[in-house]
Amino acid sequence: MKRILIATVSLLVLVAVFFLLRKNLNKTGTESHELFRLENPQAIDKILLAPNNPKLPYLIIYREKSGQWFVKNDRLNEPADTHSIRELLFWVMKKSTIKTPVSEAEKEPVTREIALNGIKAVFYEGNKEINTIYVGNPTPNQEATYMYNPEMERPAIIEIAGFKGYLTPYFTLDFDAWRSPVVLDFTAEQIKTLKATWPAAPQEGFMIEQNADGVYLTNHTGKKLPEVNQTRLLSFLERFQNVAREYGETAGINKKPALRDSVLKQGPFFILSITDSKGIKKEIKLYRMQISGESYAQQLRDGSIPDFETETYWLQISGKPELWIVQGAVMKSRMKTLGDFVKTADPAK
Repeated sequence: MKRILIATVSLLVLVAVFFLLRKNLNKTGTESHELFRLENPQAIDKILLAPNNPKLPYLIIYREKSGQWFVKNDRLNEPADTHSIRELLFWVMKKSTIKTPVSEAEKEPVTREIALNGIKAVFYEGNKEINTIYVGNPTPNQEATYMYNPEMERPAIIEIAGFKGYLTPYFTLDFDAWRSPVVLDFTAEQIKTLKATWPAAPQEGFMIEQNADGVYLTNHTGKKLPEVNQTRLLSFLERFQNVAREYGETAGINKKPALRDSVLKQGPFFILSITDSKGIKKEIKLYRMQISGESYAQQLRDGSIPDFETETYWLQISGKPELWIVQGAVMKSRMKTLGDFVKTADPAK
């Protein structure tokens, strides 16, 4: 009788454990998809990225009523890279799925790592908090990411179907990685003045001015050149919308101030300054990039090896010390000289 009772109790316990495990497993699988995903990413208008490590800076990415995105921290506030934001919202946060909760053996070390070095990501609609997750390191095979949601009992392994890689970089705290790569974005109608300067050949400099009377060209001495066709000038002004540097983090040269300063000290070879109808001024300077041992050694027509790159330049924006890389192909059609508009660049003409 006693054996039958023990067997009966054991069976009931096993049945109870079975249904409890099945319930928990089903609950975890169902909740995870919702907990780590955004159902309406298009409604998100603010994202907070904050480190669990207090020594690292936070970031706030927000959208204004105009639809333009910005990124800010405690020191800077800059236009943000719309492409990177859309990837985060409409790919990462729309398609992330749970592969499995971490094992019992992984639970303690993964939880500790996220607590010490993870990134807290909070998504808002207006002032309402829609979702909060904690992003950790990649899994050992680097094909998924450890993440945690406060409503879960333990962290989980998160992946995107068909994507073999980890998602941590999409939550980077690097301010420069979120900055918009667009350096000039003016429609022709917005441009009040455009000034091009060639320091090594001042006579090739010019200015295009636009007012109610029309568009006209002046040489570097300020002499108006009325013979230049206005349609041609307007066509040139149309080239300054959505002009972008290379995507990504700031160039490595900025981590070596002495090397960066040596580039700035040599002086720019081209300066472009634009003032819009609201009086807002934007200036870019281009610097020659010396050919390194890793560069492609392109020969000139006379067979000599050039001293500087011809496909890429260093770019400085509005006097800020950072240098960026810009492709020569992007700037080529925008680096005009006075001689490109008139038959001669003679300043006395």
